[in-house]
Amino acid sequence: MAEAEKIIIVENDIPMAAKLSLQLNRLGYNITGIFSRAKDALHFLEQEVPDLILLDDQLKGQLNGLESKRSESKICSPVIYFNKRTAETLDRLLPRSLKNKKKKNSEPVDPIQQKPEKEVLKKNEHCILNDRIFVRHHEKMIRISLDDIHYIEADRNYCKVYLKDRKYLLVTTLKEVDEKLSDKRFLRIHRSYIVNISHIDEIGGNHVVICSHSLPLSKNMRPELFKHLQVI
Repeated sequence: MAEAEKIIIVENDIPMAAKLSLQLNRLGYNITGIFSRAKDALHFLEQEVPDLILLDDQLKGQLNGLESKRSESKICSPVIYFNKRTAETLDRLLPRSLKNKKKKNSEPVDPIQQKPEKEVLKKNEHCILNDRIFVRHHEKMIRISLDDIHYIEADRNYCKVYLKDRKYLLVTTLKEVDEKLSDKRFLRIHRSYIVNISHIDEIGGNHVVICSHSLPLSKNMRPELFKHLQVI
């Protein structure tokens, strides 16, 4: 099977970059790196040259290093500038040469199998099981034990999953996570927060503390929180 065309994304809005990455994955491209700063992308390009560089047009002023390397012919990858408006129709911005290469390298797919394959890709953006959750991190699905999750925070149409020393981004809503999390240790204590009760260090009148982080506690959820604590 031919290798998918490699693309890197340079975008300081990480949720948008994650959304673009998923969009391009569904189109059959391989996102080999997501960077919020141009200098990090430059360091990556010294090790690997992609087929295309997608660059937030607000970062143009940080491209001196990249432009000098391109002029020295060390980097031959085309650069496509985008913004929030043009990102919605990103497929139209991709160079024709890249699309033709992808089409040429793609193998015939049985129409009967094609639809289930797309559905699997969509479902695999994240997977919540009884004792773990799988989240997409770069080009991998990372397993996170539910025991290790401290809390989950809503961020518009995304969620941030916080562990002790790191966090991950979920491309889904907090409502959907709440519906799928069947573990009794997890409780939605606020419209923007789901917490792992076993990690709560302190409960105040309108907040809880987890690992030195103070999170808001809705007044109507306070009695429910104590009910869950009694069950545990």
